[in-house]
Amino acid sequence: MSISIFLQSVLDGLLLSLLNLGLLGRSRGKLDRLIPLLFTGVCLLSRLGLGDHDTDMAYAVLPVDQIVSFLFFFLGVLLLNSLWFQKSEGHTLFGTVAAFALYLLLRELCLLFLALCNPAEPVWYLYAGRALSLGLWLVLWGTGALRWLREKLSDGDPVICMVCSNTALLLLLLLLLFRFDFSVMLRWLPVTVGAVGMLAVCDVIVMLLRQHRVQARRRTAMLEQYLPLVEELIEQVRARQHDFNNQMMAVAAAVSAAHDLQEAQEAVTSLLQHVRLDGADKELLKCDSKVISGLLFGKMKQAELKQVRVEVTVAGAFLRRALSEADWVELIAILLDNAIEAASPGDVLYARAIEEADSLRFSVLNPHAALTNVEFIQMFRRGWSTKGEAGHGYGLYNVRQIVERHGGKIITGNDWLNGIPYITIGVLVS
Repeated sequence: MSISIFLQSVLDGLLLSLLNLGLLGRSRGKLDRLIPLLFTGVCLLSRLGLGDHDTDMAYAVLPVDQIVSFLFFFLGVLLLNSLWFQKSEGHTLFGTVAAFALYLLLRELCLLFLALCNPAEPVWYLYAGRALSLGLWLVLWGTGALRWLREKLSDGDPVICMVCSNTALLLLLLLLLFRFDFSVMLRWLPVTVGAVGMLAVCDVIVMLLRQHRVQARRRTAMLEQYLPLVEELIEQVRARQHDFNNQMMAVAAAVSAAHDLQEAQEAVTSLLQHVRLDGADKELLKCDSKVISGLLFGKMKQAELKQVRVEVTVAGAFLRRALSEADWVELIAILLDNAIEAASPGDVLYARAIEEADSLRFSVLNPHAALTNVEFIQMFRRGWSTKGEAGHGYGLYNVRQIVERHGGKIITGNDWLNGIPYITIGVLVS
């Protein structure tokens, strides 16, 4: 065994292990550091024990050079994943398939990029291609794409599983067509580039269509959940309007029956002392989204059960922002739920939507002792919770993810209202 083969196997094992860790999740803490060594061993064993070619270019993409070798290699990785990660059978299987799909896609894209640069020496394909693949993995990790894909695989999302399986199968068929030899792929470079490019475009289109369907389902679910609350709000406003009209008719009759101005003033004062226009209803009806109006109305009713009052101010538009209506609903629900849960009977919460230049500032203020900047930052970390229970601590973290994904900002601060300390948590979105 030469040093060159060993180094290539180390790079292959490192990329494969990072992809599997990213898609199946860490499970054994510090022991997960052994995973790259285990996958390096699998790659080295596959290449030395099952490989037939003498040229390194035959192993530029995978540490195997024929379909039978690949099947043994795949089953070895699948067995290692099932023993190490101990996930559900479906997650382990499709997580492994997804890891191979990304492995092949990253490696072939990097090699094709190098081929277009036309390097003079084959050694560039063997080492620079592997290094670039690791760089692309860092991009996927940094953008959260691997974490998102892991969550979908864990949920058993059929579209994601299908895309991963088709991608792995088509890229493997491409290798079979060229007999696993990248030097042959270089001779048919336009065909190779076209096939990989079309595959990448098709995957993107499928993902976008899936996202569109998910958004449509979310909006339908929101309409079914919150529109009845809007109807209740409208009925409540109509009832108050009816009472108000009756009061006005009584006032007109009293004025007509009065003998002098003083008697008319006394009658009007007596009749109007119980007439009150509810400002909260007016604010909710000003909102440009019926779904968000229903959500706010529902949270106000929820707070009333805890003897907490929520005062709403709407002085800006939610729609036509970077955030979708569904994202606004998730964000507002999290902020208000946290504030209501932290409130005590008799507290007053403030929910404010205010236009600032070309952005909308939505914030929730609830009574709380002043916090430091470090404490505010900690609140938005993954898994942070005052409950100390598993499954909690993702609300504000999700708020941060939503806002940062759309170029917005998190707003925090300490305030005093009516002599009471408040904390402000909100967002600023263009």
